[in-house]
Amino acid sequence: YLMSLSTVWNLCYGFCMCSFSLYLASDHKSFIRFAKKSYLQQVFLTNELSYLTCWQATFLDPQLRLEYEGFPVPANSKMIITHCHTNRSLAVPRNFWTRSYFGKEYEVICHTYLDSHKAEEDKNYWEIVTGNPSDKDGTMIHRPNPQPRRDQKE
Repeated sequence: YLMSLSTVWNLCYGFCMCSFSLYLASDHKSFIRFAKKSYLQQVFLTNELSYLTCWQATFLDPQLRLEYEGFPVPANSKMIITHCHTNRSLAVPRNFWTRSYFGKEYEVICHTYLDSHKAEEDKNYWEIVTGNPSDKDGTMIHRPNPQPRRDQKE
């Protein structure tokens, strides 16, 4: 389990060689502060820990959110990451991208995309993937599902 659903946490990018950490932050959109491609609320990295860097994991199903509040979030499960200051969800709209040395990079923004039933779209779904301990560079997504042993009685 990674964290509790009601726990407010900071998304931190710590580097081994550096003596500082970078935190994922966001603030309200203004005339001079917005995302470069989509013109929505921007997401940026900062080295200052503040309320702009507070995020909360929310259960995927809106009907069960109150029931699962305070429960631990299982690793490798889909969730919605919501910014505490603006109450908007972290999103990746796949129609805004740029080319870089690493290939095609999509813009990460803070915007809640809702469908006709007022539920979040898949642009707001996130999954924190843990490493696979049996493989050097693998993740738990690449691990096959366990098969029942043949000598066990059903």
